[in-house]
Amino acid sequence: MWGYQTIGQVESKYIKDPSQNIGFSSSEYYVVDQNGDGKIDPEHDYVKLGSNTPDFYWGLNSKMSFKDFDFSLQFQGSQGAEVYNIDPIYWQSEFGGRLKASFDVDNDRIADHNKLPFQETRNAAGAMMQDASYIALRNFTLGYSINPKTAGKIGLASARVYVAATNLWYKMASNYTSFNPRRR
Repeated sequence: MWGYQTIGQVESKYIKDPSQNIGFSSSEYYVVDQNGDGKIDPEHDYVKLGSNTPDFYWGLNSKMSFKDFDFSLQFQGSQGAEVYNIDPIYWQSEFGGRLKASFDVDNDRIADHNKLPFQETRNAAGAMMQDASYIALRNFTLGYSINPKTAGKIGLASARVYVAATNLWYKMASNYTSFNPRRR
């Protein structure tokens, strides 16, 4: 995945009226002029931001028993993928274009106070890249095996009663701000 490398969000002190923006964010990001020509364009300033293919997938199964009780767990995870999370594009882009006029007097998309180029959220792909690594408890089963003598009284050779649950717990990467990354 390719896009502009971001180096931070434009500070909220440059917003005309912070009360009109969700979370008081400016919806604008500073981007890196990769070739130093003073212009931001995809042909010369895009960089590789990441890959949506994980470095590896992994899983762990465990089954334990004690007397007539048993339980099993299945964990699964993914490590090293990045996703282009579009959620911030929706809630930040809706409130863009609210910077003070003094922030960019020349209207050249370069901040006057620090000479850094900036882009709106929807154009600053680097700001939307997030680590999609996760760990999930996919399955948990708790069972009880009925004594064969008791099961025989009702015409069964054996019987087991159990409860099972799936997708009980997810732990996403610390900077991931959306729903289950596996769904992306």
